[in-house]
Amino acid sequence: MSLKKKFLELKEQLSKHNNAYYNATTLISDLEYDRLKSKYEQFLQENPKFAKLDNLGVGAKPSSKFKKIKHISPMLSLANSFNLDDLTDFFDKAENFLNKKISKNEFIVDCKIDGVSLSLTYQNNKLVKSLTRGDGIIGEDVTRNVSNIIGIPKKLKYCKSNLIEIRGEVFFNREDFDSLNKQLEEKSKFSNPRNAASGSLRQIDNSVTENRPLRFIPHGYGHISNDNEFITYENFLEFCSKNEFLLSKLSKKLNNYENIDIYINEIEKFRNEIPFDIDGMVIKVNNIKDQIDLGNTSKYPRWALAAKFDAEKALTKVLNIDLQVGRTGAITPVARLNPINIGGVMVSNATLHNFDEIKKKDIRINDSVWVKRAGDVIPYISKVEKTKRTKNSLVFKIPTYCLCGKFKIIKTEGETVQRCGGGIKCTYQYIESLKHFVSKKAMNIDGLGDKQIEKFIELKFISRKLDIYYLSNFQKEITDLEGFGLKSYENLIQSIEKSKKTTLSRFLFSLGLRYVGENNSELLANYFQSTENFKKLIKSKNLYLELENIDGLGTKASNSFIEYFKNKDYLSESISILNLLDIEIIKDNNSLSNESILFTGTLNELSRDRAKDLAKKKGFKIASNVSNKLNYLVYGEKPGSKLKKAQELKIRTLTEKEFLKLIN
Repeated sequence: MSLKKKFLELKEQLSKHNNAYYNATTLISDLEYDRLKSKYEQFLQENPKFAKLDNLGVGAKPSSKFKKIKHISPMLSLANSFNLDDLTDFFDKAENFLNKKISKNEFIVDCKIDGVSLSLTYQNNKLVKSLTRGDGIIGEDVTRNVSNIIGIPKKLKYCKSNLIEIRGEVFFNREDFDSLNKQLEEKSKFSNPRNAASGSLRQIDNSVTENRPLRFIPHGYGHISNDNEFITYENFLEFCSKNEFLLSKLSKKLNNYENIDIYINEIEKFRNEIPFDIDGMVIKVNNIKDQIDLGNTSKYPRWALAAKFDAEKALTKVLNIDLQVGRTGAITPVARLNPINIGGVMVSNATLHNFDEIKKKDIRINDSVWVKRAGDVIPYISKVEKTKRTKNSLVFKIPTYCLCGKFKIIKTEGETVQRCGGGIKCTYQYIESLKHFVSKKAMNIDGLGDKQIEKFIELKFISRKLDIYYLSNFQKEITDLEGFGLKSYENLIQSIEKSKKTTLSRFLFSLGLRYVGENNSELLANYFQSTENFKKLIKSKNLYLELENIDGLGTKASNSFIEYFKNKDYLSESISILNLLDIEIIKDNNSLSNESILFTGTLNELSRDRAKDLAKKKGFKIASNVSNKLNYLVYGEKPGSKLKKAQELKIRTLTEKEFLKLIN
């Protein structure tokens, strides 16, 4: 690929995510967005000839829903730093540009609020115009929407300038965000306070905005008619306070980089105690003359820098430790957390994996803990911040009995996970097995989410898997339920009917047997090939010996499968369900049959599930790890150690495009 093509692809990617980021429809995490942005800027530094093609601006194209107005002075973004070296390097370059030391070496450090940028224009001390950032040059006119925003004065009492642009962030306090989401329907809920602020500020119907408790904190100014209004940025903050703007109350004047770094780390440790979301701190040169002399690049001021917090982790408090029981009886302790925004996602729970993990990390109720969420990984506690531990911390007592209260928690030798000994007789395992049965990778029945399953069990519409296919017997009862109605009911019945056309492997996976996941379900389906063979062979006395011959199917999976169907009730129910399904017979006539394939990294054109599905249709077995038996490894972006291991074992590796060419 040519350098130009590579740059244009990178630019297109960033443009797409810029628009999503500034329009409250985030497609990737904040961490991935920052990495993409850094990659783009580094590419431009290394290839300056492409600078003439860099016309992304610093925001997003203004929406056609609003009147577009040009900012009096451009509304820029900030360059990012992630450590002390970045910070030192940035301001060293600033001093080199000035060819002198920054006056008194003074900086103001303040919160970087994770909100929506807004520019307020005051003329003769009256608020006359309010614009969003837009693309930094042209913003959206939202003047009608700001009248009720807390912290925006309609008049300035203390101002010498006839014209001044005050810039800042519109945001929600976390408590207000939670209250707003509780009032909204499930499909209308916001994923985080920043998206809620953007969606609320940019309403066509200004009465919607007026009824939402948005707030505004200024972080600077644009055009100003009186050059002598402020001598320092500290003066600007005093001006804001006198004119009754809200302030963070966390700004601090510091005079060396080490102290700035210490203060940033201090704030990161108690960011969850601040009532609104911040994703870093902003460091600004205090002296306004120095700011003017330093000036700006096309995107960023040379006198201010954003010190970003780690987008993968945050410090918060453990409010409680609860237990979850999975469909196979696995007991998973879960930490209930004081909600915290990690990389654009609100996190209120974190898995503790098992009881040994709690002991090993010494996690206690009321502890302050570092929670990590890398990529799509389920949030987990990486460590306890013991410097913040108080006398209120409570040691978690490992229970003897399962949540169902009937069966003891047991631990199998060689396993770290502890389980309820009740099997399907445990209420919680039974409910989870039904949730699994209707899930996307199993029978894929839309409209039967966790809440609906629990409600239907409570009302005795469902007492086993088979009952799901007879929910039409409860039409009146279901349509009368809150949140349902005739349309929802019809969609549910349609989805149940649609689910009947499926594959044998999906059905076997839907049973939720321990050790029988997607891969083993596929192996078993290929062995049975049809529902008729299944009904015939499942009762065979020699079934275990036959299953032993299936390449790749382990002893644990075979035992789990056979034990399940020894139960006459489970066998009878399974055959009754199969009689309702339309399952195509599997024909073993593909040239690629019995070759194994593994996918790693992020694919661009296909989802991982879609890629696996295409491979299965061509007869591939889906492997779970790299070994000598693997035939192909398909890799995407960030493939990790699997690609390296496959290359060492001389396994054939394919890009996504090469994989598509192979199966087509």
